[in-house]
Amino acid sequence: MDSNKNKTIVWFRRDLRIEDNPALAAAAREGSVFPVFIWCPKEEGQFYPGRVSRWWLKQSLAHLNKSLISLGAELVLIKTSSTLDALLECINAVGATKVVFNHLYDPVSLVRDHNIKEKLVELGISVQSYNGDLLFEPWEVYDDSGNAFTTFEAYWEKCLQMPLEPVSILPPWKLLPASGTMTKFSINELGLEDDSEKSSNALLGRAWSPGWSNADKALNEFIEENLLDYSNNRLSVGGNNTSLLSPYLHFGELSVRKVFQYARMKQILWTNEGNSVGEQSVTSFIRAIGLREYSRYLCFNFPFTHERSLLNNLKYFPWQPNAAHFKAWRQGRTGYPLVDAGMRELWATGWMHNRIRVIVSCFAVKVLLIPWRWGMKYFWDTLLDADLESDILGWQYISGSIPDGHELERLDCPEVQGSKFDPEGEYVRHWLPELARLSTEWIHHPWDAPESVLKASGVELGLNYPRPIIDIDLAREHLTKAIRKMWELDAASRGSGSNAAADEEVFDNSDRVETMAIPKVVLKGRAPPSCYTNSSNDQRVPSFQNLKNTNNKKRPKSIQEENPENLLKDGISRADEDLCSTAESSAAKKQTTSSRNSFYVPDSFSMSIGNASQCETSDLMRTEQEQDDMEQHNPSIDGFGNTVFVMHHTTADATSVQMQHIFSERGGC
Repeated sequence: MDSNKNKTIVWFRRDLRIEDNPALAAAAREGSVFPVFIWCPKEEGQFYPGRVSRWWLKQSLAHLNKSLISLGAELVLIKTSSTLDALLECINAVGATKVVFNHLYDPVSLVRDHNIKEKLVELGISVQSYNGDLLFEPWEVYDDSGNAFTTFEAYWEKCLQMPLEPVSILPPWKLLPASGTMTKFSINELGLEDDSEKSSNALLGRAWSPGWSNADKALNEFIEENLLDYSNNRLSVGGNNTSLLSPYLHFGELSVRKVFQYARMKQILWTNEGNSVGEQSVTSFIRAIGLREYSRYLCFNFPFTHERSLLNNLKYFPWQPNAAHFKAWRQGRTGYPLVDAGMRELWATGWMHNRIRVIVSCFAVKVLLIPWRWGMKYFWDTLLDADLESDILGWQYISGSIPDGHELERLDCPEVQGSKFDPEGEYVRHWLPELARLSTEWIHHPWDAPESVLKASGVELGLNYPRPIIDIDLAREHLTKAIRKMWELDAASRGSGSNAAADEEVFDNSDRVETMAIPKVVLKGRAPPSCYTNSSNDQRVPSFQNLKNTNNKKRPKSIQEENPENLLKDGISRADEDLCSTAESSAAKKQTTSSRNSFYVPDSFSMSIGNASQCETSDLMRTEQEQDDMEQHNPSIDGFGNTVFVMHHTTADATSVQMQHIFSERGGC
C-alpha cells in the first residue's frame, strides 16, 4: 500500500481517546492520517454546552493532543461557523481522499452528519463511519417482528441474548501524519473557557482529571476497589459511592466496550468463586451500561423525544411555569433540605448522585409542576456529565413520558426520602451549613422542630433558611387535580375530533405496550456514487417507512385515509412528517438576543403538541420496589441525564427543516 496516496481525515467529536477508537484505527491501517477537532458554536444551537462541560472538553482535547503527538500526528483544532467548510479546507490542504468518524446519535448530530456525508460523497470524497460509542448499534436490535422496543427490560433482555464480538482495545502503534498547510487554532483560541469562568473552573480541577488515560485510571480504581460493593453502596448519597465514569463516557475518553469487558471479567471470576455479592454488583452495574445504550436507542428511533414525550400523556398537562418557583428550585431555596442540598451541590460542583438527581427532578415536576423541559435545560447547563441522549431518557422517565417510566401520580415526600437515603443528615449538613447544628431528628423537616431547638441550632426559618415553598399534601392535591384536568382535556379533544386524526399511537392500549416499527434505511431511488463506502458499520438515519406494515397497531386516521394528492412533495404524509421530524417548539419559533451562556426563562410556556403515543397510566403501573430499582441506574452511569428545553435560537428552525428532509428521504449513508 502506498501510504502517500491514502490520506484520511480523522474527525474527532465525542470520542477523545486513542484506544478502541475504530475510526482512528481504520485510518492508521490505510495510510497517513490528519486528526482534527472542529468547534462550531453556531451549530450547537440550543445544545451549546454549559460552563463545566466546556471546561472538561478543553482539558480532554489538550490531553488527547499530547497522546496523538506521541504517536506521530498532531491534533488540529479549528473554530468555524461551518463544520462542512472546515472539513473541506482540511481535505484540500492535505489532499485527502477519505473522511472517517465515529457515530453520534442525538438529533442534531444525525442531521449534521448526514448532510456532511452526503455533500462529501457528491464531491467524490469517500466517507466511512464507525461504532465507537455502543455495544450494539440502534438498528441492530429488533423484536421478533422486526420492530423497535419501547421498554427497557425487553430491549436489554434482547441485547443480552445477542453475541458480542470481542474487540481489541489497543491504540495504534504509530501514526503517519498527512502533511498540509492550513490555519490552526490553539486550545485557548477555541473559546471554550471565558476569563470570567477560570476561577470557578479551577476548583473543578481539584476533584476531576479529564483525559482518556485518567479515565483508564478511574475505571481500574472502580473495578478493583469499588465494584464489589457497588450494589450495596450505590444507595448512599454521601461520598463517592458510584463509578464516577459518566463524564469520561460522554466525551468518549472511555470505551463502553472496555468498561463492559472489564466488568464482565470480574463477574465471571466472582461467579466461579461463589461471591454472590460481587456477582450482583456487576449485574447492577452492567444494567446501568444497558440504560445508557437504551438512551441512544430511544433517541435514534424516536428523534422527537428531545422536544416532546414519547407517550402522549403529557400533551394536555396543565404545567405551572412559575418563574419564582423555578428560581427557588435552582438556587436550593425550596425549604426542603434534601432537595436544596442537591441543587447547591450541583451549582458548586457540576455533579449530583443519581438518587439526588431523581429526587430533585421529581420535586420540580411533581411538587412544583414546573415544565419538565425547564429542568432538563438547567441540568444541561450545569451538569459536568450533561449528555443529551441520557438526559432525554432520564427526564422522560421521571415525568412518566415513557411506557416504563415513573407513574405521573407518584409523588415521593422529600422528608421521607431524606430519612431513607441520608439517615444521619450528613449530606444535608455538608451542603446546607445553616442547618449544620440541627439534630438528626429534625434535619429533614426543620419546620416541625420546636422553637427552642431551632434557636439553639441557629436556624431562623424564613430568614437564614426558607420555609417550605409548598406543603407536600397541598402539592399532592395540585398534582391530582392537574392529572384529572389532563385526562378531561384529552377526552374532550378526542370527543370533538380536535387533533385526534394526527395522534400517532406507538402501541395498543387494550393490552400491553407494543412497539413501533424500527426505522429501515434505504437510499432514495438512486444508485450510490462510486466513492460511497458502505459497510455494516456505517451510520444510518431514522425513517418510518414500514409503519404501515406493522400489525395490530392503532394507526392514525391521517395515514389510513390519506388522499394521494395530500401527500407532501417529498413523499410522506403530514402525520409521517410530524412524527419523523424534530419539529420546532413554540419557544424555538421566537427569536431573541439572549446570550447562549445565560439561562433564559421563557415569558410563556406552551407544550409542543405532536405525535406520540397515548397510554392510560394504569396500564403502566410498576411496583415501588421496581421503580426504586430502575432509578438506581443512570443511563450515563450513576445519574440520569439532562435534556434541554428548546432555547430561542434560529438554528433550531433550520434543524427542524433538515430533520424533516432527512427523514422524508427515507435514507442515509
